[in-house]
Amino acid sequence: MNSNDAGRVSTTLNLIDLSEPLLEHGVSMSENTGIKVIYENQVVRFILDRPKQLNALNDNIRKIIATTLNELMERPDIRLLVISGNGKSFCSGADLKTTSYPKVEGNWSTRRNRTATWQRVLEQIERIPQVTIASMQGNVIGGGALLATACDFRVIAENAVLRIPELALGIPNVWNGTPLLAREVGLPTARDWVMTTRKVRAEELKQTGWAQRVAKDDELEAVTEELISELLAVPAAALAMTRSMTSALGRSASGMSMGWADADLQQWALTEEEYKETVRDYARKVASKSE
Repeated sequence: MNSNDAGRVSTTLNLIDLSEPLLEHGVSMSENTGIKVIYENQVVRFILDRPKQLNALNDNIRKIIATTLNELMERPDIRLLVISGNGKSFCSGADLKTTSYPKVEGNWSTRRNRTATWQRVLEQIERIPQVTIASMQGNVIGGGALLATACDFRVIAENAVLRIPELALGIPNVWNGTPLLAREVGLPTARDWVMTTRKVRAEELKQTGWAQRVAKDDELEAVTEELISELLAVPAAALAMTRSMTSALGRSASGMSMGWADADLQQWALTEEEYKETVRDYARKVASKSE
């Protein structure tokens, strides 16, 4: 990296000049923030990087993702977005110790807007021009599962386990999660996964179409890279137009159009004592298992 490029790289995305060609350098755009954003030629990678917390999501990660997605809207030269997680799990969902949301204050309108932050991230993923891939191993839980469900392609290792635990925590499945899942796997299957909160393993994820490709545990990266190569071999304009078409089809078939009240449901649920006590019990159980 030359001195000019180095001067443009910052751990704060707002300081990055994305009008200049950084793509050839494979530069990590954010460090020690819970997520790495890496540009490699025509591919940008989001790597969740809190392995000790099983890549649990927090508000800092959300802000970096949201900022980068906004910038990607103006970067048609970047063709693919790949989301993965460091360590033994893709993502364990919202961080229940620090919460994936900032403290919500203000009037009802302000609280409603701030509670819908992650929902807007999923909407952004659907609207960017880049084809999106989630590459996953281990736990794919809650918000992490919905983050992956918003992507075009999902590649999983054989050890991947999906779970939507929100109802077990005393809150509805929000972020447009239920209609988004229903769009990808059908309403009966989505109903099963959400209402039972059970673990869903790789074989079922492939059978239902949620995962397009399954790799042996030690071959996840290779299978993901093979998919990347296949997509990059398609002419850029044709791929981009098809991505736009399928995204529009997805939005017209529910998904993002159905969750208009999710922010209100979530804000209500987070204030209930039943939810607070359930989350405290859940966090204690998780902590005892990790000791």
